[in-house]
Parts: sequence; C-alpha cells; structure tokens
Amino acid sequence: MTIELSELPRHVLLRTGERIKISLPSYANSGYNWSSICLRGEDVAKVSVELGDIPPVEPVPTDGTAEPPALMLVPEFAVIEALACGKAMWRLVLDRSFERSNPLSMHEINITVVEL
Repeated sequence: MTIELSELPRHVLLRTGERIKISLPSYANSGYNWSSICLRGEDVAKVSVELGDIPPVEPVPTDGTAEPPALMLVPEFAVIEALACGKAMWRLVLDRSFERSNPLSMHEINITVVEL
C-alpha cells in the first residue's frame, strides 16, 4: 500500500494562539490510524489527531435486496496548536495499534511559532 504524503507540509509557521487543521490521508477503516509524537518543543506547539465527521449513509432497503454498503473512510486531521514562541518538531505516524513497531508511514513537521 502506498501512502501519498506530498500534500502534507514539512514546515508550518504559526502565531501564538493560532490553530490549524491539516487533512491526512485516511485509512481508518482498514485498521490504520494516525498518531502524533513530539520530537522536541512540546511547550511550543501541540499536535493531535482528530477524526472528522462520518460521511452520511444512504438508507438500506429492508426487503433483502440491498448490497453491502461501500467502504467509507472517516477523514482524519492533524490539528496544530501554537502555544508559545519557538520551534518544535512533531512526527505523524500511520500504523495499526497492534503493529506499532512496523508503521506504514511517517511524516515530520517542523513548526515555528512567532508572536501575535
């Protein structure tokens, strides 16, 4: 499985108090989920992973003629919050909870926070 990460930023510049959401390639229904790990600057910026809204599901006929619903992926977002001036580095990791030692993909984001 190939994960396309070219759309994800490698560097983010924020002002103190600013909060942004970055859409992540999602494979949540396949058992893969994103998580975040601080490499440095935990007091400068916080990065968390949030799930988006569940896509709407069409009603299924109750007469037994319905096909199984299509696989729907719940969108995932990296949420970056600027806490204080400085530099931070966070790693986003795409893995399965039962295979932490073998991640499918990783992406590092350098975060610079400046005054308001």
